[in-house]
Amino acid sequence: MGASLLSESRLKTFIGITSAAAISMLGVGIVASGLPARVITLSGGDASLVGLLASSFALPYIFLQVPFGNLSDRYGFKPFLLFGYFLSAVSGIIFYFANSSMPIFIGRAVQGAGEIPVWATAPAIISIAYPNNKGKMIGIYTAAVYIMLSVGPLLVPSMPDIFGERGGFLFFSSLCFLAFLIVFFTQKNRRPEPGSKKDSLEIKKAFELLSDVPVRIVLLGIFLYGCGQGLLFSIAPGWLVTARQYGGMDIGILFSAYYLFIAGAQFFYGPLSDRFGREIFMILGLTCSAISWALFPYTGKLFATMLLGISAGSLGGFFVSSMAFLNEKAPDSLKGTISGSYYLFWGMGYFLGPIMWGIIGSMVGMQKSFFAFSAFLIMAAATIFIIWKREISVRSTGSSA
Repeated sequence: MGASLLSESRLKTFIGITSAAAISMLGVGIVASGLPARVITLSGGDASLVGLLASSFALPYIFLQVPFGNLSDRYGFKPFLLFGYFLSAVSGIIFYFANSSMPIFIGRAVQGAGEIPVWATAPAIISIAYPNNKGKMIGIYTAAVYIMLSVGPLLVPSMPDIFGERGGFLFFSSLCFLAFLIVFFTQKNRRPEPGSKKDSLEIKKAFELLSDVPVRIVLLGIFLYGCGQGLLFSIAPGWLVTARQYGGMDIGILFSAYYLFIAGAQFFYGPLSDRFGREIFMILGLTCSAISWALFPYTGKLFATMLLGISAGSLGGFFVSSMAFLNEKAPDSLKGTISGSYYLFWGMGYFLGPIMWGIIGSMVGMQKSFFAFSAFLIMAAATIFIIWKREISVRSTGSSA
């Protein structure tokens, strides 16, 4: 009886968190696809400002991830999920009333802050609820999120007819408010166990965790993962428009392909990493992405879209494997902190990646810059492989002794 009640409680937690995130991400897909055109219109046709949409979104991840994670360890996860959906709803209202590009960037920063709990806190809750198959469950959660993200861009052309020119932004706010209500009525506030509050506030313990060499290498991989996503959603589409004459519909299909490949990868990488270990699938994700980045500039439109989709999916596979890896390293009292650290490094990569590779591209050409990024991914994969093999050797030596 007790086991049945526990199973029902876990299922309610998982369904509530996943449905709330999926609903809000439908709106995010609409906003992410619609904002670039809105910024260009409000700025009088200046397309150079579109890049600031990514930068303003990433800034909260750099400055707020770790504080949010640490505070959620101390006070529980539910308040931060609710606060995140509230901020996301507010960002949609800001977008709706914006009459210049600056409020759009402010709203984008508010949206970024609001999404922090969706991407960091929710996986921490799932890893606690499902300690034995966290990879599978985080993978299902992430797949649901990306499936809904892939639907959003396809709805953008119909938004003006249904809701008016800016009504899609209020639709986004309403979806975030619905997600707020779902979390409010389905989730209990999971607080640290007695005695773990002290642990969560011990900075020394957190630094010891983050000083672990495998953890540091994985965080480097996460930085490159953020760089890759920044390139996928800014530099690569821009290059395809100018060098390969991609139109608006082509870019919409490309974005949907990103999300669908990422969603599909979760079902592959999550359960298998539970069974065979996290490291091999982190290595596989980085390697497959590297190969795709190296080849896509030299292929036609169809294969370029497919290769970038494969790269996105492979990075998504790295995401679920590395997230599960880090959550296994952290005690329950530091789940929020480690998730916050994850997205801190992701945010730095997402913010700096397009800038760095934009500069490299201007110096050596974009095709060579994509190849250079591929080389960095390979080096990260190789480093994880070396450390993984070293740990296996140490464990086997210890067991023999």
